[in-house]
Amino acid sequence: MDARRDGGLLAVPPLDEAEPTAFAPERLTLARERSGLTKRDLAAQVGVTAAAITQFERGQARPSAETLTRLAARLGFPLGYFVAGRPVLPVAEEATHFRSLRTTRVYERRQARATMSHLAEAVRVIQTVVRLPELRLPRLGEELEPEEAARRLRAEWDLPAGPVHHLVRLIEANGAVVSMARFGAGERIDAFSCRPAGLDRPLICLSRDRGNPLRRRFSAAHELGHLLLHDEASPGDRAHEQEANRFAAEFLTPAREIAGLLPTRLDFACLLEIQRAWGVSVQALLRRSRELERIGDELYRKGMATLTRLGWRRDEPTGEYPTEWPALLAEAVALGEERGLTEPTIASRLRLPLTEVRELLSHVSDDRPRLRLVPPG
Repeated sequence: MDARRDGGLLAVPPLDEAEPTAFAPERLTLARERSGLTKRDLAAQVGVTAAAITQFERGQARPSAETLTRLAARLGFPLGYFVAGRPVLPVAEEATHFRSLRTTRVYERRQARATMSHLAEAVRVIQTVVRLPELRLPRLGEELEPEEAARRLRAEWDLPAGPVHHLVRLIEANGAVVSMARFGAGERIDAFSCRPAGLDRPLICLSRDRGNPLRRRFSAAHELGHLLLHDEASPGDRAHEQEANRFAAEFLTPAREIAGLLPTRLDFACLLEIQRAWGVSVQALLRRSRELERIGDELYRKGMATLTRLGWRRDEPTGEYPTEWPALLAEAVALGEERGLTEPTIASRLRLPLTEVRELLSHVSDDRPRLRLVPPG
């Protein structure tokens, strides 16, 4: 191969001279963003310049075998991950609904989008073996009021009156993919949703680092609202965020059903009972009480001040309300096992670490001892 080495760089030859195992620049970008590293940080840790990393990612130069080995080791990906030939399913900023841009850094949003790009690839592999549920998520458009959109979706999904039980499984049953993963931003990103290019269904990611199950439920409903109401994402847009919140409130607590249950004074015992029955936080119920004019602004402010004093705005007690874990992808893998679909085979096909695949599929480890009963006889 006619190539030139210069300061650890190997210049890329013309396309027709490229090796069958050519380096994929976009994979280096994706792996770096998934790891939450800047170009400068990665360069310092593998012993090259930031300019070299830029050249690698732009396809202007190819890392030497030694440099690529160091890059792969630092980023935690096998060498095969960086081989060309597997198309990336990009998750663009303009196709992603983020709750807020003020509290997250650019690299954190890139890390979250890189997580979803890997998830999209895993979903695509799974769909070659298992037919996932039909997508029943009508595109309602922004001309519809969020509350009406929520009522229409409840009717479309044939939901009975009352609380929505296991919202995450309900979303999955109607064709959207939900993942509960860690995407590096700690508590700064609750959830986000996107429609990756090249995939026929939207993705919703809920943070594992946000431990409150009621907060996750509202976040899931919020992202569902984005997917129905906003054809084009506008990350951090205040109007979009308010509309998604209005949708979530009406979907989880329909005004016709919840209004008569909400107290007209600050009765936290009553609000806790409603919380346990409807799976909605006391904080959200206070907001709902003001929206539906069960209480006025003054009582609302006093109620929120009480929650702040109790520490409930950050960590509200939820009793034994269960965490709603996604199950769609894990069950799809179990169904396709006879045809060779397993977590290790997905990891091998995508050249991803097995730990990454398990994270994306919302794998839940259970290290409790298993009780086995032996029949008498």
